[in-house]
Amino acid sequence: MNQWQFDLPGSLAVTSGDEGADQDGARAVGVRDRGELHLHMNGAIPESTIREILADEATVLPSGFLIDRDLLRHTPCKSLASYLSPWQVLRLFPKKRENLDRISLAIVASLVENGVRFVELRSSVLYLATLQKCSPTQALERLIESTRDAAQRHGIRRGLILTVTRGDYGAVGLSTLLQAYQDLGEPDDVVGLDLAGDEEIAYPVELPSLFREAKDRFGLGITIHAGETGRVENVRAAVELFGADRIGHGTAAGKDPHLLDLLATQDICVEVCPISNRLTGAVSADEAHPLQEFRRCGVPFVICSDNPAIHQRGLADDQATAMAEGLSASEMYQQFEVAKRYSFIEDLD
Repeated sequence: MNQWQFDLPGSLAVTSGDEGADQDGARAVGVRDRGELHLHMNGAIPESTIREILADEATVLPSGFLIDRDLLRHTPCKSLASYLSPWQVLRLFPKKRENLDRISLAIVASLVENGVRFVELRSSVLYLATLQKCSPTQALERLIESTRDAAQRHGIRRGLILTVTRGDYGAVGLSTLLQAYQDLGEPDDVVGLDLAGDEEIAYPVELPSLFREAKDRFGLGITIHAGETGRVENVRAAVELFGADRIGHGTAAGKDPHLLDLLATQDICVEVCPISNRLTGAVSADEAHPLQEFRRCGVPFVICSDNPAIHQRGLADDQATAMAEGLSASEMYQQFEVAKRYSFIEDLD
C-alpha cells in the first residue's frame, strides 16, 4: 500500500511508491460504496450554493464577517469556537422554502459524487422554523419532504437525525422536537437524536433522562457529541446517562483505557471525523489520531466527514486521511459494512 501524508491545506499526496498512483487513498484500494453517519447539513452545503442563496435572500452578513476569509476551514484552528465561526452565517438561511430544496439537492449530489449510498443527515429544525417563520412541525415536515425528494432523485437512502443544542434550553428544545415528530405521526424518516454544541456548556439535569425516554418510547437511535474538546467525562456521561448508541468524535476517549474498554464492551461506535478532528484541534498536529487506540482496544468506529463543504473535501478524502492516520486497506474495505451495522436506518441492503 502507498504511504500517504496528511497535508492541510492541499491534497493527500503520495510520499512513496508509484508516482502515478491515484491521489485518493480510498479509491486506490478500490472503495466504491460508502455510508455516512455524521454529517451536519449546514456544514455540507457547497460554497457556490451558499453564495447563491445569500444573494437570493439578500442576507446581511454579521459585522466583520468576510465570506472569502471566514466561510471555509482549510488549516487547523486555535479552538473549536474559532472553527465554528462560519456558523455565524450558516444559521442565517434558508428563509425560503425553495432554497431548502436547493440545499438538499446540492448536498445529496455531493454525497453521490463521493460514492455515498446512504446518509444520516443532522439538522436543527428549530432554527429552520425561526428562519421560515413557521411552526416546528411545519419545519420538520419541510425538511423531511425536501431531503426525501433529493435522496429519491439521486437514488440513495437517507435518514434524519434531529439535533439538540447544549444549554439551558436543551430540554425544552428536545421536547419541542419530539412533539413535532409526534404531530407528524412519528415518520420513519426520523431515525435518531443528537446532542451537539460547546461541551463546556451545562445542560438541564433532566436532559439525559429525556433522551433515554425518547429512545425507549420511539426506538430512535442516540448519538452524542462528546470528548471532542478533551473532556473524557463527557464520553462516559454520553454512555451512562444518555444511553448513547454512538459517540460523535470521542477523541478524548483514546487517552482513557477504562473508557475504551467500556466502549468496546458495550459495542458503542465512535463516529471518527479525521479531517475535522485536525482542523478543530481535537487532535493536535504532534499526536497520533486516537483511531489507532480504538482499533487496538476493539472499539468500533466509522469514518465520517462532519462538515465536508466547509473543508472543501468529501467522505472519500476523510477515508484517505484515515489511511494516512494508520487505517489499513483491509479496514477501509470494511467501512461500508461497519456503517451499515451501526446506522440507525433500518433495512439497509
